Amino acid sequence: MKVKFEESYVADDSVIVIGLPENVEEMKNFAELDTLLNGLTKEIITSNVLSTKLNKVTTTGVTIQREYRKVVAVGLGDASQLTVLKVQEALGNVFQFMEKEKDNKAQIILDTFAFEAAEVADAIGLMAKVSTYEPVGYTSDSKQQFSEGLTLTLVTEHDVTKYFEHGEKVGSSINLARNFATMPPNLLYPESYADYLADNFKNHPHVKGEVKDFDTLTQEGFGLLTAVGKASQRKPRLVTIEYKHPDAKFDAPIVLVGKGITYDSGGYSLKSRNGMRSMKYDMSGSANVVGMIEAVSKLDLPVHVVAVLALAENMVDGNGMRPDDVYQSLSGKTVEVSNTDAEGRLVLADAVYYAAKEYKPKVMMDFATLTGAVVQAIGEYRTGIFTDVDRKVMNNLLISSKVTGEDVWQLPLSEHEEKRVRKSDIADLINADFKPGGASFAAAFIKEFTENTPWIHFDIAGSSNSTSVTPFGKKGSTGVMIRTIVDLIESGTLYE
Repeated sequence: MKVKFEESYVADDSVIVIGLPENVEEMKNFAELDTLLNGLTKEIITSNVLSTKLNKVTTTGVTIQREYRKVVAVGLGDASQLTVLKVQEALGNVFQFMEKEKDNKAQIILDTFAFEAAEVADAIGLMAKVSTYEPVGYTSDSKQQFSEGLTLTLVTEHDVTKYFEHGEKVGSSINLARNFATMPPNLLYPESYADYLADNFKNHPHVKGEVKDFDTLTQEGFGLLTAVGKASQRKPRLVTIEYKHPDAKFDAPIVLVGKGITYDSGGYSLKSRNGMRSMKYDMSGSANVVGMIEAVSKLDLPVHVVAVLALAENMVDGNGMRPDDVYQSLSGKTVEVSNTDAEGRLVLADAVYYAAKEYKPKVMMDFATLTGAVVQAIGEYRTGIFTDVDRKVMNNLLISSKVTGEDVWQLPLSEHEEKRVRKSDIADLINADFKPGGASFAAAFIKEFTENTPWIHFDIAGSSNSTSVTPFGKKGSTGVMIRTIVDLIESGTLYE
């Protein structure tokens, strides 16, 4: 994507993109807009050639210096009700319209969007990347991302360069996560995933990483991660990515843990034919954590953040994990396996315990496509959260969630679920009990390994993939919670 900045409109062959609020005549730059539209703004809107209805994209033509120029307008509704999220959605609709129309060159008149120019520029950078994202293709005629061929001119008298770049960096990191989540499992497996990550982060400043292979994991006692992954010829890995800016004010890091089951057959608790389809996405938690820490690194935030990724394939083999097996975790606690298809909580158990002991985090958050139960409880587009952090941390998370529009819903985590997790006759814990409340049970299981670290569990089983087009992208991987967590980290409130 090419971008430049101008203080005023410069006539060329670009599409002209404007925002149209209902009270367009009251805008401080109405005269400038009206001149651009040949003095016909009122008539054009009154006759419904262009619409002020929120998120509706309409188009017309104007004559500028005797040349026809295409105008693309997006309705903004009541300007007094505009939010950052609404501006982002409006721009997402614009870019999707431009892609459909094959318009890859545009001048965007920022002041017509009736919002702070800095916020609009940030939204342009973000939405240009994410709204038209296409999954990486493996056909012989795969095409480049629409955003890669875009040429944009941002027209405003304000200096908004850094804000545009901020949005673009976050958008690129979301798309990186989507790329990983979409990769077929014969190409993305624990070893290759670790290699891709090493290559991706090798030139990032203030970043270092470590990969523990199967032998190391076995020797160090990661009994649950190795139990899940041992049936596969593609053996498990534990990947750590640490970003520590020299200006970080606090040594205790924010730790992000990701479930990375690169393929989930269910193991001996085998999934159905339909249930197994799309199980390449069972590593979306880890992919989104990668997107989070890459965004933090690209933005050069003065913080200390660690990503811990538990990578494995859950397959079937003669030496595979079976129902009724008992394994010792890294913590020393033993676990009875009642369901081999409840493997995500097993790999997370070793990962969160390792993270808690190794890094002593200020706060730890894990992300996982963990349970179908959470989808049944709160639907496909919300993320279920479970936590033992104080209310102040939760309030700050909810503020960031509201800003980004990534809905979260706190679900119960109590002594009731904790007692259920401990109801094994032969081990300290059991990994499933097949009773209602499965999402809370899974969260309670993970909590057993957090070592009293302030902790939030995000169950993204529904929200990690979209089944329909939204302004933030097409069907498929969403990169959910990347925008929210980056906003939360940027706010600095986790250390208050």
